[in-house]
Amino acid sequence: MSTAIVVNALIDGTRWTERIGGADPVGELSKKLRSLLGPGGGLYSVIHEKDSARVVPLLGGFTPILVRSTGARELFRTLSKALSGHEEALYLFADTPLLDTNVARELLRLHREECAEYTYGEGFPAGTAPEVIQTSIFAKLASLLEKDDLPVDRGSLFHALSKEINSFDIETSFAPENLKLKRIELATESKRNGLLVERVVAEKGFSPGYGELCDLFRGKPGILRTVPAYVEIEITNRTNSPCLHSPLTRLARETGDIHLPHFYGLVEKLRELSGDLTLSLSYLGEPLLHPGIREILGHLAGQKEVRVIVETDGLLLFPPFADYLRELGPEGPTVIVGLDAVRDETYGRIRGGELKKAERNVRYLLGRGPAKVYVQMVRMDVNEGEMLRFFDLWEKEGAKPIIQKYNSFCGLLPDLSHYDLTPLDRFPCWHLQRDLVVLRDGRVARCKQDVNGERSLGSLFDEDAAEVWARGSVDYLRHCEGLYDEQCGLCDEYFTFNF
Repeated sequence: MSTAIVVNALIDGTRWTERIGGADPVGELSKKLRSLLGPGGGLYSVIHEKDSARVVPLLGGFTPILVRSTGARELFRTLSKALSGHEEALYLFADTPLLDTNVARELLRLHREECAEYTYGEGFPAGTAPEVIQTSIFAKLASLLEKDDLPVDRGSLFHALSKEINSFDIETSFAPENLKLKRIELATESKRNGLLVERVVAEKGFSPGYGELCDLFRGKPGILRTVPAYVEIEITNRTNSPCLHSPLTRLARETGDIHLPHFYGLVEKLRELSGDLTLSLSYLGEPLLHPGIREILGHLAGQKEVRVIVETDGLLLFPPFADYLRELGPEGPTVIVGLDAVRDETYGRIRGGELKKAERNVRYLLGRGPAKVYVQMVRMDVNEGEMLRFFDLWEKEGAKPIIQKYNSFCGLLPDLSHYDLTPLDRFPCWHLQRDLVVLRDGRVARCKQDVNGERSLGSLFDEDAAEVWARGSVDYLRHCEGLYDEQCGLCDEYFTFNF
């Protein structure tokens, strides 16, 4: 059977080409792929036309397949034509030098024995297992994206298949140890994941077996904490009205707004630290109360490395502001509106206002604003009976519903929810591993539960961001050893995961 090996090089920047431990990661990947090449097979690289002069020499010996855009539909159409002489394709990205060739061979074996159209690995970290696909279905995948063409990413194949998932013969190879929960990406495109790859290479070289990887992450879990992925900046800690699930009623700090020059300085420091990140402007307060909210969003729009989230109660989301968000276009923020109820009475008990005002603003935003609109319900005893109605209502309206667990902030608030989603086995806190919370005065709280900054890691106004972030490793490593102080011992937020 003739197999094409297709390396997708539609990757931003040049980080993925930088040497690791003195070695060329692209060269290391190329050696692995050549070892997988069978009779009649071919090596191909997908490259954007504008990058061809730079990227083609990096993938010497690979036949370039040039595309004019980064849309998944065009990619699949192009691959359908370019690979017509092969029956199947082994598909991966060019920034994955830790590809496991034994896993790749197993996927190819399974794909052929079961006469599958698509085969993938489940439970493997991204970057270790390729995908295998029959070349004859690329044309159909392109047609499935006629109304939903998105930029190519690591999930593009499965996204297209999922449009008619029952129309394809799909096989799955399950990892001997499931690492999916750890959300590991062994790809070098981003600084965060690139640092992890560097650490793995320093410990195990470029070709660790899957069992070696599992042993490494189990024995040295500290290497998983690289740089922040999710940052909450408290641009204000003022609010429209007290909310039943907000800790602002227990705030022992001065209220106010962050100064714009301080905010801009924070963003630059965090970009330098993380490379790319998701930035929430809504730690505790109502962000739309900040007098410079339009300037803030305008400053962040177009900064590709920063994905912005605005979490609001929706009461100030008036039509002129929704129109402003529309003007920002796809580069504007993701908007999450906390509604918490379907009934006016329930909303009044939780938020003390009028539900219809917030709902009216959400509906206008859905009609005029960006597509990235979510509505959120914090699940409590008082609104438990409305949860399914909330989900059905807003899904029909075109918003994406979020059901969030109630957080007592380690007992700071009363227990208003009597259901338990806590995992049977505790693991190190996601928030200590990947999140950073910056209070309006520049202090970095240990985590989002530290609402008064009593366990501050330092100040980003005055200190180096890398040094402040590094101080959080102490608590994270204690978690890795199963040791928890009084606050962490009470916390049930360690398993929740942000964007």
